[in-house]
Amino acid sequence: MRTRGKGKIGYILQAINIIPLIAFGILILLLGTHWFTRAMHSEVEQDLRNVSASLSNMLDALHPGDFKLVGDVAYRLYKGEDDLTGRYALIDRIKENTGLDITLFYQDTRVLTTIKDNEGQRIVGSGAPETVIKDVLEGGESRFYTNTVIYGVSYFSYYTPLYNRDGSVVGILFVGKPSANVEAAVRSSVYPLIYTDIILIAIVSLFTFIYTRKFVSCLLQIHEFLREVSTGNMNASLDDKILKRPDELGEIAVSALNMQRSLRTLVDRDALTSLSNRRSGDIRLRKVIEECSAQNAPFCVAIGDIDFFKKVNDTYGHECGDQVLKEISALLRQHMRQKGFVARWGGEEFLLVFSHIDLDTSYDLLNKLLEEIRKKRVHYNEADIRVTMTFGVTPGNSHDIKELLRNADEKLYEGKSSGRDCVVK
Repeated sequence: MRTRGKGKIGYILQAINIIPLIAFGILILLLGTHWFTRAMHSEVEQDLRNVSASLSNMLDALHPGDFKLVGDVAYRLYKGEDDLTGRYALIDRIKENTGLDITLFYQDTRVLTTIKDNEGQRIVGSGAPETVIKDVLEGGESRFYTNTVIYGVSYFSYYTPLYNRDGSVVGILFVGKPSANVEAAVRSSVYPLIYTDIILIAIVSLFTFIYTRKFVSCLLQIHEFLREVSTGNMNASLDDKILKRPDELGEIAVSALNMQRSLRTLVDRDALTSLSNRRSGDIRLRKVIEECSAQNAPFCVAIGDIDFFKKVNDTYGHECGDQVLKEISALLRQHMRQKGFVARWGGEEFLLVFSHIDLDTSYDLLNKLLEEIRKKRVHYNEADIRVTMTFGVTPGNSHDIKELLRNADEKLYEGKSSGRDCVVK
């Protein structure tokens, strides 16, 4: 059975399934990236805070006392009795072990730092950012910043005020991590999430595409089947895979097939006798002619008529006539089983086609049938009605259906003229 392209419904169903999936995947990706970035920033802040607190405690432990500047021209920074100027061993070791940059400000001026300029010189003597001076030096609060730019390098930074024993803020301790390092860590953790998300979306989209395609293919096959039936093709078929589906599509397909069978019965069968009607009989006769001609096999065509049927109707009524037609039809059908077929040709007239059977055998079979009809009694109310028939049979020596039927009809007329209740060949 011919099937058409995917059609609009296929694209609509795929869009309905895949677009929300992609949107949901993007949303999860954005939320996950945002959550992970915030978590990473919080972790960096905690690390910087811990290092800052540890370094501050180490300075107090190693160099007890207050911070002070000593000198008239060249100032030197002391903590207690110890001169801290130029003593980089501690902060350099911390940077080497942690990758963090350290700066110690006296007031707003860098005195010790691990940060160097492009020429490799430490940037001592430079000032702190204005925001830091306001928040930390003047406000006396520790602060975490996510975008502190120092000599063109962006830092995640933690600034802590330095106190003397009288509670005055005399400087600032800076601990910073280059933003590039943090972002690299974020990317190294987020990228697998992105790749996983993309792969999962692709896999689910692929399965959705495959399932939707099969779903739409089933719909289109059912649609094509119904279209064929609607145009009169009662031999259209449906794939068994669709009929065996354990879902609503399978139920629809089975219902469509049952509808076809019901329509075929209405179109091909005589409503009263359930025999093939004239249209169906004509089609079946053509098939017999084709098959037997292709195989060089004999066949015969007979037309039979119930004798004095009008008298039955006039005497007992049309309901009785219908009962006679039903019972005679059942007898004809049983007799023609595996020999060919029988069709109600019109009124009380029947077409009998013998396939792969020659004229003499067909003649003998019709006489046996006639004997059974003579013995038949149709019971209606309190009456037992005896029925006889007359048959005219002709060999299938022509491919012209009209000629075959005319020859059989002439034999039937000959039988009617010679007294009825006989077979004429």
